[in-house]
Amino acid sequence: MSIDATIDVRRQGLRQPGAVARVLGGRLPAIASIVLAAAALGSGCAFKSPSGRADASMSALGVEKRPYQIRVGDALDVRFYKTPELNLDKVPVRSDGKISLDLVGDVQAAGIGTDELSSNLAQAYSKELQDPQIAVIVRSFGGQVFIGGEVNKPATLNFTEGLTALEAIQGAGGFNMEASLENVVLVRRAGDHYEGYRLFLKKALTGDDYTQDVALQPNDVVYVPKSRIANLNVMVNQYITKMIPQVPIGLPVF
Repeated sequence: MSIDATIDVRRQGLRQPGAVARVLGGRLPAIASIVLAAAALGSGCAFKSPSGRADASMSALGVEKRPYQIRVGDALDVRFYKTPELNLDKVPVRSDGKISLDLVGDVQAAGIGTDELSSNLAQAYSKELQDPQIAVIVRSFGGQVFIGGEVNKPATLNFTEGLTALEAIQGAGGFNMEASLENVVLVRRAGDHYEGYRLFLKKALTGDDYTQDVALQPNDVVYVPKSRIANLNVMVNQYITKMIPQVPIGLPVF
């Protein structure tokens, strides 16, 4: 029997009274199980969020109250007021947290503020210069932040001081229609391990809790999961809709 003939026979069988019911009858137990699982998914959390919670100290307002600490990847300008010929531009902070300078060699920079580094450099150069006056300026910030999940344009953004989670998501095209604004995940490195935080960004957008819009740090990862409804729609499409046979609808003949 040809393929066309086989298809025609199956169509004729589905047009017979009770044919669709017989086809569905054999699949109803499986469909019912999936419907129950979908219902459980809709009532529970579709994405397992980390236990960590953002607090006021992580917000942009909290960060602004603390003096900036130099980080790996920053570029520093070093200014010598009495000996400008020694001025240096865009000195990189190496992965070991140090910078390399003429006359004094390697100096620790990461983890301290610009004022402290200026004082340390003045002390180091006092062996070579008379009463050195040195200023350190952060010319550019090092590191990147990574935005993924349910955003319109997942992206890697250059870090800037004061960049918040919502600003970074906007830089990645904003939330898409399937995004969950109550389960956004922040992954941050803490020493030799990573820590995860759940961000309730919907509260930040409504003005109920601005502290949820945390200030990011270099190499932070912001992940936006699907909403419960979006997960439910995916399940329905993948496991339920595709199990129901497409019944041909006859057009009336005039």
